[in-house]
Amino acid sequence: MMVRSDPNSIVNRVRRTLNNAIRDENFYMAHQLYKSLYSRYISMQNKNAAIMTLQEGIIVLYDNNQISIATDLAQLFAKSLSTQHIIPSENMFDFIRDIFSKFGPSLSAERDSMLNPIIQWTIEHCPEYSMGHPGLHKRIGYIYWSEANFALAQHHYLRSTDGLAFAAMLVEMHKTRGLKYEVDLFITQAVLQGLCMRNISMAQSTFQSYTKLHPAINDEPPYILPLLNFICYLLKILDGGKLKTYIVLCEQYQSSLTRDPSYTEYLDKIGQLFFHVKPFERRPRQQNGFLGNLISTLMGDCDHDGEPRPSSSRPINVEPLD
Repeated sequence: MMVRSDPNSIVNRVRRTLNNAIRDENFYMAHQLYKSLYSRYISMQNKNAAIMTLQEGIIVLYDNNQISIATDLAQLFAKSLSTQHIIPSENMFDFIRDIFSKFGPSLSAERDSMLNPIIQWTIEHCPEYSMGHPGLHKRIGYIYWSEANFALAQHHYLRSTDGLAFAAMLVEMHKTRGLKYEVDLFITQAVLQGLCMRNISMAQSTFQSYTKLHPAINDEPPYILPLLNFICYLLKILDGGKLKTYIVLCEQYQSSLTRDPSYTEYLDKIGQLFFHVKPFERRPRQQNGFLGNLISTLMGDCDHDGEPRPSSSRPINVEPLD
């Protein structure tokens, strides 16, 4: 009768062979052995050991300049988080951050191919975060910030809960990439984008931190710059949901809001999300311009008591406006 081999003894034997391959710098064999160990742990229903094996392999191979095969293990690791039903954790996010940082901007395509399934994995386990776990976005945002990739850093910080770090990044971005008179434009865009994604707490904390951190702004309202006052008042009226107040606010700051054409789209979505107005239909040839048309549309949705009329339009699908 044939005696079955002990799975643990097989694992130990593969591990010894792996250690020898690394010692001899036979990294192609090491790569295959890491995948073999991973498969054996999965067959033993030891998913944690399987994931840790991939984590070890990614670091060992990358540190030995074996970028292509380290990337292969990283992609297997990213997929395995979902297929093996690994629970998202701060420790796992820290590891993902470290690997993402190791790969660096020169491997942006490889990083993206790893990051997309990881974000989807967090959505599967934490459906309350429809755009991915904020703890993960916070860490990825920081990496992009450290690489001075402000656009992608902003993309991820908007999906996080770290308003202080986001504000500090915006201050640096304005100082290094913006003009002096644009100090209010950077934070206004960020807050409006955050509100379009229903991330009110993030928008509020980012605004408060930015006005305190930026040396060109006095940190208490009323502010010298009109757009800062507009954002300050807007954040205060969101909970009330009174359309008439929103209309008056947009009217009062209309001249300042025309400084950036994208604001009309943001304000349209904010009106739909928080004040129950119909989607704005653009009529570019009208004399008042987009913002004037938007205000006219808002007023058309408001009855004599200042309450919105019922709308038959479908709820909008809020997409990121980066």
